[in-house]
Formats: sequence, C-alpha cells, structure tokens
Amino acid sequence: MADVKKESKEIVKGILLAIILYFIIQISLVFATGVDDPVSVVISGSMDHRGYDFDQWWEMKGEEYSLFGITKDDFLSYEYKDGFSRGDILLITDIAVQDIKVGDVIVFSRGEDTIPIVHRVVSISYYEDEYYFITKGDYNPIADNFQTDGVPGINEQNVLGEVSGILPEVGKITLFFRGAF
Repeated sequence: MADVKKESKEIVKGILLAIILYFIIQISLVFATGVDDPVSVVISGSMDHRGYDFDQWWEMKGEEYSLFGITKDDFLSYEYKDGFSRGDILLITDIAVQDIKVGDVIVFSRGEDTIPIVHRVVSISYYEDEYYFITKGDYNPIADNFQTDGVPGINEQNVLGEVSGILPEVGKITLFFRGAF
C-alpha cells in the first residue's frame, strides 16, 4: 500500500514538473521571439510542395509567380523555397514590417480568424503610411484576395511575425489528436 502511495506522489510530481517546464519554455520563447505565439503547427496544405523536387514544383507553379515578377532564380534564393508540410512545427519571430521582403513567409491574422495564416509575400505596397502585403500559399493556384479597408493585401497591423525556423513533421502528433491527420 505504501508503494502505491509513493508511486502516486512521484507521478503527480512528474506531471507538475512537466507542466512547470512547459510554461517556463513557453514564456522563454515568448521573450526570445517577441511574439505571443512563437510556435505553430502547419495544419493545411497551402504551403506544401507535395513531394515534388524544386524543378518539378516550379514547372507546375512558376507561372503563378511570374505574374508578380518573381523568377525561378528569385524563388531559389528565398528561405523556405521548398515550403512546409502538414505537421511541420514553425518557429515564429517578430519582424519590423519595413523589413519584410517579397519571398518572406509571414504569419498573419485576418481579425476575426483565430487560426493564423502562414503564406509567402509576393507583392508589397505602401498606402497612406502603411504597408500592405499580397500573399500566396505556395500550393494555392492564386494569390490571396484579402483586402483591408478596400486596399488589396494584408495590412501591416495584421502581421504577427515571420517564420524563422522549422521542425519537420514533429507536429503530426498534434494533428492526430485534433483528428486532422
């Protein structure tokens, strides 16, 4: 009986330690990255290259990017040129909107949506002292048609950060538990 009680105490201690460590890591990441939600699991296929090597993917999708003046060489120079797959974990960090460039992968919200969107910037405009970003999921056939107050693009105020790291496939367990796998 004493062993069961002792084991139960150890299990509870282990669970409490895990919870405390989780919060310490989460708070540390928030401070280190400068964003409220520094980790995101890719849940859609909009940035997925579907297993194609880059040349095959570009053969299918390159024309969509040429509409924005983006060449194959331009795209090859972009970070995350091979996109993301469902289940990848992304590290999100803060970025000054004036530092965002075409080809960067940003994370943004559309106000009422609770799930942030992760897409590549294909065009940038500046209107009435604010930046607007036209974005596109690498696998989507067309650019996003978001508008802010009649201006095409995501307003700078909706940018949550940029992707600055990836852990491939580590988040698949999250998708499994969400029933989305």
